[in-house]
Amino acid sequence: MGFVASGVTACSAGKASNSGKTSTSSAKKTSSVKKVVQKTATLAGQTFTTKQGTFLITENHVTASATKNKQVLILKYTFTNTGKSQLVPSDCWYKYVKATQTVNGKPKTLEQGSLPFSTSATNDDNLENASVSEIKPNHHIKAEGSWQLVKNGAPVKVSFYDTHHQLIGTRQYSTD
Repeated sequence: MGFVASGVTACSAGKASNSGKTSTSSAKKTSSVKKVVQKTATLAGQTFTTKQGTFLITENHVTASATKNKQVLILKYTFTNTGKSQLVPSDCWYKYVKATQTVNGKPKTLEQGSLPFSTSATNDDNLENASVSEIKPNHHIKAEGSWQLVKNGAPVKVSFYDTHHQLIGTRQYSTD
């Protein structure tokens, strides 16, 4: 949970008492006020919901990458635009969803994947193309997101964030 802290400083000076004695004191009081920033997204099961729309993850698999000897992890999803304007699903997906692999004990951020060129369109090609199509409010589309693996066979941790960059949740996917 993210917090925003702000400081408050107060100074006071004593006043003359009834006995005619003057007392002067100076005290600084610092308090920290923590404000909880409300999360703007949720992750329940395989459903990731943002203010712009809902991503229902329907499948995951590993396939060949456009980069020689590399593979990509693909997460297929159905996106429903719950916003008030047209938007591109992949813009929201890659803004709020990040993937990492642990290699030699260190997490490595994965780059967006790309599929190998093919003379015939595969189902993955069609879903990748759909992810960059504009979707009207209250419409849905089947699409996919993909990341190029740093290490073939190592599991991938996918992290879901909200608009305030607060971690909403994670899921782990096998790449075997």
